[in-house]
Amino acid sequence: MSNSTITVDQLEKEIMDSLNLFAEATGEACEKGVSETAKTALSELRNAHPPGSGKYGSWDKKYNKGWKVMRTKTDIRYHKAATIHNATDYQLTHLLEKGHALRGGGRSTAFPHIKPVVDKCEDELVKNIKKYI
Repeated sequence: MSNSTITVDQLEKEIMDSLNLFAEATGEACEKGVSETAKTALSELRNAHPPGSGKYGSWDKKYNKGWKVMRTKTDIRYHKAATIHNATDYQLTHLLEKGHALRGGGRSTAFPHIKPVVDKCEDELVKNIKKYI
């Protein structure tokens, strides 16, 4: 057993240094996990209904190409976020996902293609962050 003694101030400094290192490491892991999950979600949304499948009529190719990933700024220091949106045909996302009223009466068929990707990627995000930590 060694007779080295440390002061309370030194102990506090060592604990804070360790916590800061942990915060930086987990922040980097979260950032990598978020970007990897966002890329996966983007490719799944683009491939949900391949162009030419006729699922969205003549909008197929343009709609699928419009999906983009945007890093979202946050107020919290170690909080990482990404937003996936359709830059070209943003008006169609809700109409296709939920369906809409038709001019002559009735409703159009809904094509739920965003919700399944969101559900899958929520679980995948946790796995990706754990993988990098």
